[in-house]
Amino acid sequence: MSQETEEQYRSIFENAVEGIYQTTVDGRYLRVNPALARIYGYDSPADLTDNLTDIAGQLYVDPGKREAFARAMAERDVVQNFEARVFRRDGSIIWITENARCVRDAGGRIRYYEGTVQDITERKRHEEKIRLLATVFESVADGILIVDPDLTVQAVNPAYEVMTNFRRDELLNRPLVLFAPGSHERIFIEDIWRTARSDGRWQGEVTSFRHSGDAFAASLSVNAVRSPGGTLEHYVLTLADISQRKYQEHQIRYQASFDRLTDLPNRWLVCERLEEAILRAQRTRTKVAVAFLDLNRFKQVNDTLGHHAGDDLLKLVAKRLRNCTRVADTVGRLGGDEFLIVAPDAADRASGARLVEKVLYSMGEPFAVHNQELFCGASIGLAFYPDDGETADQLLRNADLAMYHAKRNPEQKYVFYETGMRERSGFTLGLESDLRRAASNGEEFELHFQPKVDTNPRRVIGAEALIRWRHPARGLVSPAEFIPLAEETGLIWEIGAWTLREACGRLSGWLASGLDLASVSVNLSPRQFQDARLVSFVRNVVESTNIPPGRLELELTEGAMIGDIEKAVTILNELKDIGVRLSIDDFGTGYSSLAYLKRFPIDTLKIDRSFVRDIVKSATDPAIVGTIVNLADSLGFDTIAEGVETEEQAEMLRQQRCTRIQGFLISRPLDVVAFERFVAESNVGV
Repeated sequence: MSQETEEQYRSIFENAVEGIYQTTVDGRYLRVNPALARIYGYDSPADLTDNLTDIAGQLYVDPGKREAFARAMAERDVVQNFEARVFRRDGSIIWITENARCVRDAGGRIRYYEGTVQDITERKRHEEKIRLLATVFESVADGILIVDPDLTVQAVNPAYEVMTNFRRDELLNRPLVLFAPGSHERIFIEDIWRTARSDGRWQGEVTSFRHSGDAFAASLSVNAVRSPGGTLEHYVLTLADISQRKYQEHQIRYQASFDRLTDLPNRWLVCERLEEAILRAQRTRTKVAVAFLDLNRFKQVNDTLGHHAGDDLLKLVAKRLRNCTRVADTVGRLGGDEFLIVAPDAADRASGARLVEKVLYSMGEPFAVHNQELFCGASIGLAFYPDDGETADQLLRNADLAMYHAKRNPEQKYVFYETGMRERSGFTLGLESDLRRAASNGEEFELHFQPKVDTNPRRVIGAEALIRWRHPARGLVSPAEFIPLAEETGLIWEIGAWTLREACGRLSGWLASGLDLASVSVNLSPRQFQDARLVSFVRNVVESTNIPPGRLELELTEGAMIGDIEKAVTILNELKDIGVRLSIDDFGTGYSSLAYLKRFPIDTLKIDRSFVRDIVKSATDPAIVGTIVNLADSLGFDTIAEGVETEEQAEMLRQQRCTRIQGFLISRPLDVVAFERFVAESNVGV
């Protein structure tokens, strides 16, 4: 070999990118180039050969791979693309691939091996990434489609096949058909691809369809994939079936707006429709008739035949009321045995009279309840916009008052509201006068406390403070009688202020005496909640009684926050800044918009007693309670159920993961002395 040729070979050996080596048969390096030293993390070829004397033992992560290499060389004299994991000098592990051959002497004996080495670690990582992506593609629960820029399907994962019942061979290499026919406007679909191309991503809800043609709600994500040069290569579509979630959301919205028993609009929805009817009447200069209906002898049905018979009667009444009204009218259930009819575009009082006479005629027919014929008439009060009120609240109150007059005079089946009717109500006036006197001195009020218990473990976790009015002549007056009157007359602020001061003062005394009660809850009425004095008053009471603010819980109904949601959120946040706890009372019976609920800084959802009453027998109430508990968990709220009267109810609640309860099973509301004795003697502890 000439010197020039030898120098050329030496230059190739020294400057090659690939590692080049010669080794003895027993695995010692004879010669290596700088590239191999660099691959293995050594400074120079000499550094490599001096320190790496046993290739199989020191270099290979799996020494058996070196043995396999030697056997292959002995059998074939050549090994190609032999992959193995090896240690670098610093202990890190890399992947290499070798190409080698045997060099034999004239007698056929192996003199040495020579070959090349490449670091393929990055390639292996890339292959592993592809393998993982392929695994995800095949195993992910969401459906995945890959389409080219012309929207021709290139790949389909198994989840999409399961979701839609389309086979892969029915979709591949065919135009994408994703949206249910007639479900979306063309401009909407075009906007999806335009947004994905310009922004790289589109995400939203669409209506897709299955092989059977059935449509279903889906969450769709479209991602545009481009080459390093920016060329659009394909779209990746991810589809999730959200039909069950949408159904549940619909159910929750329905429960927020409709009465569960009769399927009629509830108080919130019927009042909203009344407000809408008033706005239309303002534009068209027409009237709106409001009929407030209360059943006669309903309590007698409940007392003699039971609540189930009463519920069945309410359902039949709701059906008859719907049959008596126009499509444009709204029939709603306000609660108990009270119903409301809103009739827009009423021409005059005569048209309102014709409506209620039709209702009363229908109500005069017997109701078949539990194999018995029941006669259950009604008392109706009528009020008209704009004659008898300019707001929904005024109309509702005046129709209610007219109904009360009809109820007091059985010969009058219905009564029109008249100016001065409220003043002529002697009973109401007398009670109002007495209530004003009681509110001014506070001496006739007293607090009772109903314990709240956590059944896992069983312990008292707090109490609800409930006001009682001990009238000097009438004795104990039901809160159901004087609280609505206090709301109506505006006395609720003074009465609520007394309740809050008294409850916090009592809690302060208990804590000082060693009765370590976790919390006392106080109810806030809608009027209190909307009063501008509320936040500063609560702060002053907490500071003056020196109670830990977290021991006070304020309970609000969902209806208290209807209207200006932004204002409601502001008030709630200001109360939370004081440190008190907040609870939504009677949850599930009023206004339960998830869009707003997630913004409220609430600590507790209080499950209404209507869901507890029949939870043992009902097929739906356990599911509703479970849904509320899951909703509360997801939003970080606690839950407590009220109106628990039996161990069976408590057990069903525990099965739905609601362990905090309140009701007659634990205790009726107790006066202060009895409550202190209850806590002291209770075997559940505090």
